Amino acid sequence: MGWFGPTPPKRITESEFKLLMSNLYSKLDEKERYEVEKLFRGDMHESGIDAGISQVEFDSAVTWLRENMKKHVLDETDIEYLESYAERYLKN
Repeated sequence: MGWFGPTPPKRITESEFKLLMSNLYSKLDEKERYEVEKLFRGDMHESGIDAGISQVEFDSAVTWLRENMKKHVLDETDIEYLESYAERYLKN
């Protein structure tokens, strides 16, 4: 509980997202990294307490990736890398 209400959920901030992408640099090629950036572009440009990627938003994006494998260039291994690197930033 925060001082003025509930504590907002942990989010991946813009600077953390840059670190996450640099961690993925050795695992994903340029097209795959671009795909990840496109997927989270809207979340990264929100303002106020909604800025960044929440666990719910991240889970929704990963679910979409898995359910729509023919609509992007990521394979299951790439998605697993994304999840493993993002996990450290979303822990409360």
